[in-house]
Amino acid sequence: MRKASYLYILGGFFGFLISSFTTTRNFQEPWKAPASADTLKIPFTASPPVLREGEKLYNIFCVSCHGPNGLGDGSPGKFKIEPANFHSKEVAAQTEGALFWKLTTGRGRSMPAFAAALSDEKRWQLIAYIRQFAKKGSAAIVKVRPVLPLKNYRIDSKLVSQYFVLPAKLTNVTNSESQLFMVDTVVKSLVRPWSMVFLPDSRVLIAERGGRLAIVRNGKVQPNPIGGNVPKGLRDIKLHPDFRQNKLIYISYYTDASGTEPGYSVLMRAKLEGDKLMEDKVLYKAGPFKGNGEWYGSKIAFDNNGHVFFTVGIKGGRSTAQDLSLPDGKTMRFNEDGSIPSDNPFVKTKGALPEIYSYGHRVHEGLVRDPKTGRIFSTEFGELGGDELNVIKSGANYGWPLVSHSLEYNGSIISESPFREGVVAPVHHYAIAPGDLDFVYGNRYPGWNGNVFIGGLAAKMLYRTVLKNDAFSHEERLLENIGRVRDVKLGPDQFLYILTEDNGLLVRLVPVNKFSSQVK
Repeated sequence: MRKASYLYILGGFFGFLISSFTTTRNFQEPWKAPASADTLKIPFTASPPVLREGEKLYNIFCVSCHGPNGLGDGSPGKFKIEPANFHSKEVAAQTEGALFWKLTTGRGRSMPAFAAALSDEKRWQLIAYIRQFAKKGSAAIVKVRPVLPLKNYRIDSKLVSQYFVLPAKLTNVTNSESQLFMVDTVVKSLVRPWSMVFLPDSRVLIAERGGRLAIVRNGKVQPNPIGGNVPKGLRDIKLHPDFRQNKLIYISYYTDASGTEPGYSVLMRAKLEGDKLMEDKVLYKAGPFKGNGEWYGSKIAFDNNGHVFFTVGIKGGRSTAQDLSLPDGKTMRFNEDGSIPSDNPFVKTKGALPEIYSYGHRVHEGLVRDPKTGRIFSTEFGELGGDELNVIKSGANYGWPLVSHSLEYNGSIISESPFREGVVAPVHHYAIAPGDLDFVYGNRYPGWNGNVFIGGLAAKMLYRTVLKNDAFSHEERLLENIGRVRDVKLGPDQFLYILTEDNGLLVRLVPVNKFSSQVK
């Protein structure tokens, strides 16, 4: 993987339709379309069906850099050239033909050319949708669901949680398609949180990238974090299925390359004694890798048969995902002590790493076991679009980079078809830069029973996905502009929790009931 392009991992394109004006932070020579482009006109009326198609394209190709509301705030970090704000007067002043020309021809690495990837009709649909941002003005900046009168709703007094006290009163009510809920912020001021676990003693542990394993007790972050050998570059944390008895906790982290030292993706295990890690042991190291691991994930999951799964993303050339002698782009499976199961699919394959369970991945960002079916699901970054939801199967090839729904960062096609014999197709594909995911079962949220909830990093929202027999059926966007949703967990208290890494929030969704007030 090119080091420079790795910053764009969020699945959208960088600097699409870069505005031809300067900002206080960055300077760019004005990018002007030729005068002949001004004569180009949208060949159809911007009707509702056209705008709906344009919105779909925007959410695939634009949202991760320009944000869901076209403000240019979709990608974190600082870039040499800022993504355009489609509400700005400078963008609005450009003709639709000029914007179409820029979308078609591109501008090097800063702006992909979409002549090959999108037909003329699709490019015009996208332009038609983008033009709506400026036309709608401030009304388009934030999509807000209707404010519901709080007097008509209530929280069930029987609801309890051993982790966080239930709100004393309603402060907001959100009406999703099938479930009413209140957004309840239970923890603030976290610093780049990545993952969380709920301990049986009513504590919550939150792993922060800098190397702090924060303790939340009685709804408050404790001044002293977990002690012992807590590594920097924390990623995932998971409790052993029998944690109540053995106190084992599994941790993944990435050691950044520095100087001549390579980087590694590491799986470790330790015993949690009180507020301290004891008897820590490295179970596996994947590498060596070059470069830093800023967006490098590594996720952990358990099955019911004594196995632990560990994911390793791409840190070299793309072809490494298909090379069974290398760990890049693979799902690994171990026994709980780090030894290799004798029934792993490539144990007897000459030259293959025996720990490999599946291959052909790009970068996993979520991994969870469906508690009902036992199947392991993952979310995965694409390049330009093409993020995936997958069911992980033994010995399966998931195609990267041979086939993909995503495009090159310059807008060109990666594969003529996203399907190929012998390659497992994704359950669904997105352009949201997905975070982690979890399943919701039970009667706590009756409208969501059996649904999958996926964090959106670039999209800054939560996605509710409905599956039928492991096939995609429907999706709904929730919590728009909540922040970069890194982790999603259904806690032992049966409440759904959302962890945002950019603004450092832990949010709980509390179900709400509607009742009819008496009319006098």
